[in-house]
Amino acid sequence: MIDSALIFIQSRLDQYLKNKFGLDEGVTVLNNLVDASGSVSQKNQNKVVITLINLEQETSKQFYGGKNRNTTQVTNMMPSVHFNLDVLFTANFDSYDESLKFLTATVAFIQPETSFNRKNQPELPAGITALKFEIENSPYEKTHNLWSALGAKYQPSIIYKIRHVSVQAEQILGTVASVQQTSSEAAPS
Repeated sequence: MIDSALIFIQSRLDQYLKNKFGLDEGVTVLNNLVDASGSVSQKNQNKVVITLINLEQETSKQFYGGKNRNTTQVTNMMPSVHFNLDVLFTANFDSYDESLKFLTATVAFIQPETSFNRKNQPELPAGITALKFEIENSPYEKTHNLWSALGAKYQPSIIYKIRHVSVQAEQILGTVASVQQTSSEAAPS
């Protein structure tokens, strides 16, 4: 689901930016800022780069589940694991003005609807019920440390925490027949 969530966001943002600026080609990419050798990826040139920078398990809420019911049986499954994703949106353009323009447009894309759900985004991938966005405010030192850890030079960017992305292996632990009628329904009067 992590990949599906990020690909969906990238696709929606790309369409928004193409419409907003009348572009024929896409201007977003889901990618690392630098490749494994430490070089800046040419794929990122003049793009808004979307990068997963942290993944944390959601522990503040209790998530129930693990049972799937239908008319004939109850299936016991391991409960889903829920994550919060820290995602970096970087405007990587040759012109600083263009970088600022696309960063502003990226914020404007998320700002009116900070929660993507089936009602406002009916094309959400199967298994995702909502994506909730929160801006991560980072002090200068934390930002500096992040960019150093990424091995990249700072570019205009923003970090969003995207809450409640679930991963479910759908591994069945067992099934039992569901109750079709109660004894009081079965006994004649």
